[in-house]
Amino acid sequence: MLSVQEAADDGAARKEFDSLQSSTSGAAPIEGLANLGFPAFQSESGIVGFVKDNMTLKVDASALKEAVGPHQVTRSALAYQVATVILACWKS
Repeated sequence: MLSVQEAADDGAARKEFDSLQSSTSGAAPIEGLANLGFPAFQSESGIVGFVKDNMTLKVDASALKEAVGPHQVTRSALAYQVATVILACWKS
């Protein structure tokens, strides 16, 4: 599942992101270069969240098998890959 929440402003989006992160079991911040300079989190269950400008992105791959595809990519890694592709195309 993929969802984007558009907020009235950046501050409201950050509150939405913080709420999403706190309600996601096992969520841990994505740090360093991997967060692309944005607040971000990832869970072992396959949920990834990012906030950019006034939008919060959530990619939830938790319904998938633990490893998917011919290269057995973890659902968490897949969710991260999907999120970063979307962020690369995202325009404010």
